[in-house]
Amino acid sequence: MRRDNTHYFIFPEYLDKTLTRKEGRRLSLDLALENPTVTEIRLAAEKLEYDYEVQKYAAYPRQWWERKGLILIEKKKPKLQTLKDLSNEIKLHIRPALEKQKKALAKEAKKRRTLKQIPPKKTEKKGKPRKFRPKRRK
Repeated sequence: MRRDNTHYFIFPEYLDKTLTRKEGRRLSLDLALENPTVTEIRLAAEKLEYDYEVQKYAAYPRQWWERKGLILIEKKKPKLQTLKDLSNEIKLHIRPALEKQKKALAKEAKKRRTLKQIPPKKTEKKGKPRKFRPKRRK
């Protein structure tokens, strides 16, 4: 990882409501989010017009076994204010839009499944059922 004085390193753990302050949460519980992702943070940074760079496979040092990712965001405001802005943007705009998009995709997939009309499999055979006979060994 590089040292950079022009960008903040933002891990999803900074905004995670399920973590304690000791485990890495930087915001208060009322501002924090449940299980934020790098994608949500990226979309919020894009909407707030921050310059950003995403590193998908970076791990938070306190939880090195979970590679959730990292986003580098340009320094415009203090870091805490930037985190608050990102969290607020995700709560108010990003998550509702993603939920709406998921519902639309699920509805479309359901519609596609019903249009396909797969013929039912014929499992019943006419006549007497055959008895199972194991093969003889040679």
